Amino acid sequence: MRAAALLVVAGCYSYPTMARARIERPGHVELWVAPEAAIVATPGGDGKEAGASSRPVVEGGVRYGLSDHFELDARAGTFGVGAGARIQLLRAPTPSSGIDIALAPAIEYTLPDKPAIELPVQLGINLRDRDQLVLAARVVYQQHYGVGGVSGPVSFAYAGASIGYAWQVTRCVALIPEVSLLTQIYAEPGFTSSLPDAIGIEAGLGVLWDH
Repeated sequence: MRAAALLVVAGCYSYPTMARARIERPGHVELWVAPEAAIVATPGGDGKEAGASSRPVVEGGVRYGLSDHFELDARAGTFGVGAGARIQLLRAPTPSSGIDIALAPAIEYTLPDKPAIELPVQLGINLRDRDQLVLAARVVYQQHYGVGGVSGPVSFAYAGASIGYAWQVTRCVALIPEVSLLTQIYAEPGFTSSLPDAIGIEAGLGVLWDH
């Protein structure tokens, strides 16, 4: 029955950026890993009790700079795998001042049956010593296959934002504490995700290594 699918969970999609808005230099590789906490917070009201659930998450990835304006990315973690690119829309003359803007289209596959397309936009405010304050916004379209009683995929859409700070600790290592938020903005009629009246939060500490 279609009504039985009301409890289908389309969440468990990873949405931190864990990156500067300044893409990797041509020919350079950046590796990263991030332990995180994934939280679903439900506000109270209308007879509902406020609450939250959480679980530990870990993910990591690799970035390769093809040019000053184009980078290839891949990532894997607790929830699944993803791959995409980052396009430098605006690049400051120096990484210690000015503003960087990057567009990061990607595909994600959340195990076991949820492919998605995402479109984050990053804004980086460059500070001295290559530090950067990173703000990002994103939209996501996700499909959920294998829902009982449904022959095709069920569609969902999400929107979110994040804030992080890239702290250049040594010449090759940077730390990025980051908090990301996500919420459902569309669900196919008769279905819902884990975020219809809730906010997904992922908080973590990224460790970046650039040779």
